[in-house]
Amino acid sequence: MRAVEEDFLLYLKWMTDPLTMKYWEGMTEHFTYQRVIEEYWAGIREGVIPCIIIYQGKSIGFCQFCILNPQYYEVPAKLYYSFAGRTELVYGIDIFLGETEYRNHGIGSQALMLLMRALFSDYHADCLMIDPKIHNTRAIRCYHKAGFRDLFIVPHRELQDGIYHDSLIMGLKKSKT
Repeated sequence: MRAVEEDFLLYLKWMTDPLTMKYWEGMTEHFTYQRVIEEYWAGIREGVIPCIIIYQGKSIGFCQFCILNPQYYEVPAKLYYSFAGRTELVYGIDIFLGETEYRNHGIGSQALMLLMRALFSDYHADCLMIDPKIHNTRAIRCYHKAGFRDLFIVPHRELQDGIYHDSLIMGLKKSKT
């Protein structure tokens, strides 16, 4: 994702779409152009790399990644390190297709696989983690198909529409072959 009006407007479109917001931020969150810009720069300062997913020349979705530590998921270090070794480089990822007509065609899975490949090869990740809300069954199925496994649930982790939701923390280790 570039720091340009075109990308900010596209992200704003997705952040105001009820079908996206149902699983991403919630229906009561109100995004403005200014909020998109502020969150973009806040993420950059925190080491988050935002990306636009392009399929057949069309911008259809969003993903982001960053280096993780136990505090990110608000869990005891012992639980986090039961999956990721203390010296392993762990990246957290988020992904969604904002253009709803591209959902349920395997395109999100393709985008996820490309992101995984890039993180393992170009960014030298040892492990990847992702944190869907437990009610986001479509995303969880997609992550399972890509090889992620359930690690643990963080209760009441994310406030969405006035209700705290549990997050399923899922992980995938780099293949040794």
